[in-house]
Amino acid sequence: RALLLTNPQRALREFDLASCGAACTAEAGDALVRMGRLDEAIDHYITAKAVSRVSEIALVLSQWGEHNRAAALVEALIGKLRDKFLERADLARAYATLGKIELDAALGKPAQARELRRAAIAAYASASRLASFNEGYLLSYAFAQMQWGDAEAARRAFERVLELHPHQSDAEAALARLARNGGPNVMPSASP
Repeated sequence: RALLLTNPQRALREFDLASCGAACTAEAGDALVRMGRLDEAIDHYITAKAVSRVSEIALVLSQWGEHNRAAALVEALIGKLRDKFLERADLARAYATLGKIELDAALGKPAQARELRRAAIAAYASASRLASFNEGYLLSYAFAQMQWGDAEAARRAFERVLELHPHQSDAEAALARLARNGGPNVMPSASP
């Protein structure tokens, strides 16, 4: 790790020699990034199931307008993760990242926006199911449902947030808007 900043090529060799499993594989990916070999780094990150690193890269790619590539990276990672206790939080984070990418893509692809928003809602639903106490995932799901999906599903999700976190201001405000307007196309004040 000390060599990563000054000599990433040597660091890569050391990580390969150490052969310490996922940790060394992810660190080798860091060395490859420093060497400008992003595609190889991504392969290492996916192999290591390094969710935070893959998510960061995917979100940057999405910001650059490379939504398909970003989604493909996260989907490849999701394919490696399993819905079991030790990987459940990582899998939830990957689904939440995929939801964000799908919503970003919908902004730039009006013809596919409805399909992409549905995919985002499904991804947020998966993240919320896997990490049912995560306020951020629940809010993302609820706001996506409120804007583009099912108002009743949004209402239930906001109520779940309030069960977990009484007086959560975004959920309270969203429920009040839903009660006033009664429809799914209500813009939230906080971004999901």
